[in-house]
Amino acid sequence: MLHLARLTGTQAEMGAQHGRLVAGDAKRLLEFYRAMPANQLAGGEGRLAQAVMSRFAEAWQRRLASARPAELAARTRAFNDAAGVGAGAELAYATMDSLQNCVSVVARIGLGPFARPLAARVMAAAQPACSTVIAWGDATEDGELLFARNFDFPGVGVWDAAPAFTVCVERGGMRYGFFAAKGADVPVVTVVNAAGLVLAPHTRWHRGVTWGGGMIVDVVHEIARRAECLADAETIARELAPSSSWGIAVGSAREKAAMVIEAAGGRVEIVRPPAGASVMACTNRYRSAALQAGQVAGSAAWAIHADRREKRLRGLLAMHGGGLEPRDLVAMLADRRDPEAPGIERHLGAIVAQPTNVHAAVVKPSARQAWVGVDRAPSCEGAWVRVDWQWDGAAGAMPDGMRAEAVAGFAPPQDAATRHVYDAVVAFETHHDVPAARAAIERAVADAPGDPSLRLAALWLAMADGENAAAVAHADVGLAAETESYRRGQLLLWASRAAASRAARARYADQLAALRGDGVAELQAAAKRRWRGKPHANLMMHDAY
Repeated sequence: MLHLARLTGTQAEMGAQHGRLVAGDAKRLLEFYRAMPANQLAGGEGRLAQAVMSRFAEAWQRRLASARPAELAARTRAFNDAAGVGAGAELAYATMDSLQNCVSVVARIGLGPFARPLAARVMAAAQPACSTVIAWGDATEDGELLFARNFDFPGVGVWDAAPAFTVCVERGGMRYGFFAAKGADVPVVTVVNAAGLVLAPHTRWHRGVTWGGGMIVDVVHEIARRAECLADAETIARELAPSSSWGIAVGSAREKAAMVIEAAGGRVEIVRPPAGASVMACTNRYRSAALQAGQVAGSAAWAIHADRREKRLRGLLAMHGGGLEPRDLVAMLADRRDPEAPGIERHLGAIVAQPTNVHAAVVKPSARQAWVGVDRAPSCEGAWVRVDWQWDGAAGAMPDGMRAEAVAGFAPPQDAATRHVYDAVVAFETHHDVPAARAAIERAVADAPGDPSLRLAALWLAMADGENAAAVAHADVGLAAETESYRRGQLLLWASRAAASRAARARYADQLAALRGDGVAELQAAAKRRWRGKPHANLMMHDAY
């Protein structure tokens, strides 16, 4: 079930109230965030590499934390003190900015996957997967704005374990609420305010990140507590000049409009829907011409991952044609089809329903209502609740005027293969345990044998586990089912590397050479380079190096 809370007073007073309410959960989350830079940037690469990357990320975190708005810094200190989480906890608030900036610096100077054949592990830190749909006017059943959002994050088993919605009634300020994990005082994931604005940031990747500037948690927090319209949101974003690379989807119930604030290293651009449109979709690629220059894409899989999800959402919106209800948007958040191969349901790849989906919500700000996924990842499937809230009232947990009630059959149930993929994600992304991840993926394959995306993951994990014959077997079954050209190319490339005989390697390589399609040229070029060793897989990006 969803944890509900209301905080009142100054920012510092609200921070202290929140810390006392969620102290145990705050300690659990802090441990996750402290380990996250090393796990994501150098997991599986040994203690020295992990220590180096952790120190690099920590230096960036300290720089960003030193320039926070005074009131928000005071809130963080009060929260940490009340929760008893100890010194240094304030650095966790800059974790995502520092991770993204580290990846961008690697891209800028040509290290890691950007200068093959050097180690590719840093690529695993880049997992852009969040998706948002905003609809209003003639696109919705009653004309009111609906804001649907999947938050995808490498915190499976942590962030989805205890979902929460917290209302903040700031003395003399705007009232606002935020969805997060219980124990996280971060008004940044999905945020709604009393003026009818809803906000959701999405990772982007750009070479133009800066050493100083605003943290995303502060940028979104300041918009939530100060902005009454889209123009206010833009002004505040420009004022705080985000250090890292982000796209912030913003919907306005009062204005019946939406936009995306695109930011990179202090530069801010605004993307708006076409004239007359009443829908907007946002994923993880820059759409403003000014910021497309310098955008990072470590491989074709990066661009495909974001572009296909956005294309699929746009297609679903066009197919529906109007009259959208919350349930319709939930179905979009739970969609499992690549628009280039819509006949196949997938568990991995360029699909909206990501295995790392740790929070899903549809917000209707005009009615002070939201529908929230409360199941384990992917939270867009399984159990959902409807949340109703009042802005004003007493402070505390589960307060009067706020309630969450289960809504039966609101989203598709999670199938058995999805549950096994969950286990694989936790084993691989958090613990880098290849045998455990492989065993879980093999169970998923047994439950969904016709899904070629699982076969591709099973291929990589089998190779990483030293079982090349099993990898080739998965490739052959996957190729019999796969119709999308880039995924066929991946299967052929890795089968050519895993095959035992020269004739078999040549057969796969010849098929790859004859293939045509989006991103295939990159795979063909890779096939011509000498390769040895084991794959560095990124299951969430559905790519390997």
